[in-house]
Amino acid sequence: MSTPLVTDNLAPELAEPVLALAEAARAADGVPPLSEHTLLRIRHGAPAGSSRFHVLSEDGLTVGFAFVERVESEPDSGEVVVDPAHRGRGHGSALLRSVRADAGPDGVRVWAHGRTPGAVSVAEAEGWVPARELHKMRMPLRDLGPEVPGGPWTAPGIPEPALRPEVAEKVRIRPFVVGQDEQAWLEANARAFADHPEQGSLTLDDLLQREVEDWFDPRGFFVAVTNSGSIAAYHWTKTHADGAGLSDSETVGEVYVVGVDPAWQGTGLGRALTLAGLAHLRDAGLPWVHLYVDGDNEAAVRLYESLGFSMWDTDVMFAPSGDRD
Repeated sequence: MSTPLVTDNLAPELAEPVLALAEAARAADGVPPLSEHTLLRIRHGAPAGSSRFHVLSEDGLTVGFAFVERVESEPDSGEVVVDPAHRGRGHGSALLRSVRADAGPDGVRVWAHGRTPGAVSVAEAEGWVPARELHKMRMPLRDLGPEVPGGPWTAPGIPEPALRPEVAEKVRIRPFVVGQDEQAWLEANARAFADHPEQGSLTLDDLLQREVEDWFDPRGFFVAVTNSGSIAAYHWTKTHADGAGLSDSETVGEVYVVGVDPAWQGTGLGRALTLAGLAHLRDAGLPWVHLYVDGDNEAAVRLYESLGFSMWDTDVMFAPSGDRD
């Protein structure tokens, strides 16, 4: 079996085969094996020292790939994908061993998106154990009727995103303005996700890369701006033209990320901004909206359930058994 090529700079001639491999896996498994963040790193490159790419080739073909993001004082966070036509040959195991051997001082963890049986089987065979869960929740935005598998699906009413009077005096909710709000948003995002470096460490380049993606629409990116001009909270929505596993023919929405500055937590801004985004996606005529929430964030799960979301699927992050803690 070939040994993976490990590099911190993915050569341009390797990017297209890796993207094609990921698309083949998505079509076969019904779930994307690589996150948007990873896809952007493949397309645009990564800041020096931030990432590692593991590429497995066989007979001149790219048959497996792993990506690992490194964050200071945290375990590396990775993803692994094997071409469906080349599975069952030990490629997944080879990639897991490669990312573990190349891991930083705090170890490594790897996502199994959709908790597919093949991915779970490979992880368990290598002695990796679940370390974190990320729930996927969904909600209909219109009455989908019994013809949709699992139905009937009836859309709940979405309340108006009203602010408390004492909060409304200090902030106003409006759409994000490209070319104006980037720095204020980066500062708010870093404060809101200080304990979650995967999100909180996003840079201006990361934001600008997302702004040029086909799905980006500032009209669905809501910010709560204070009287001093800072951003107290935000809700960034996203659309998926491929249906994201919820629809075979229609674009669906996503609660992409909701962030609240710690100084503004408990003011109702998170709920109000969530409702503003949901109303925007509903008014766009989308049939579904989904979101991701950490399995141990019980308060967030309860909030989303109160809005009409229900559990749909779960991504599982695996770690080598000795690194779990």
